[in-house]
This record gives sequence, structure tokens and C-alpha cells, in this order.
Amino acid sequence: MQTTAVRTHDPDHALALATLTLGGIALVLLAVSHQAAAWAGLLVLVLGGWSQLISQTRPERFENIAGITAGALAVAIGLARGGLL
Repeated sequence: MQTTAVRTHDPDHALALATLTLGGIALVLLAVSHQAAAWAGLLVLVLGGWSQLISQTRPERFENIAGITAGALAVAIGLARGGLL
């Protein structure tokens, strides 16, 4: 019987899911506060960038890009409305 080591990607996937979730939250925050949305979007950009660097599977990368895009939109709209001050 041959045994092989199976490596799960649970921490990587959790980080990708956190990026996607925070990106959605940043977009929702635009309705409440542009400043909070800009800061949340900036956090998503940093978190998503790190997650993209360590991701190993295609679904993780897809979630990262979706979250990073949402965060970038939140930062751009938040800055246009006077955020980060």
C-alpha cells in the first residue's frame, strides 16, 4: 500500500474567501461612508495582493481577482468622493 502526502489548500482558500468577502463589504460601505469604503478597499487591495501571491489553484485566483476588483472600485469611488482623509 502506497501512501502519498495530500496537501490541502485550506489557509490559502480562506484568505481568498476573505478577500472576496471584504471586497463586497467595501462596495456596500460606499452607501454608508465613502471614507470607510476607501479604507476597506485599500485593506482589500493589500490582503488580495498577498493572497494572489501565495495562491496555488485557479479558483483561489478567481476569488482573489474578483475581491481585488471590488476593492479597487471602492477605493476609486471613495477617493473621488473625498475618502481617506
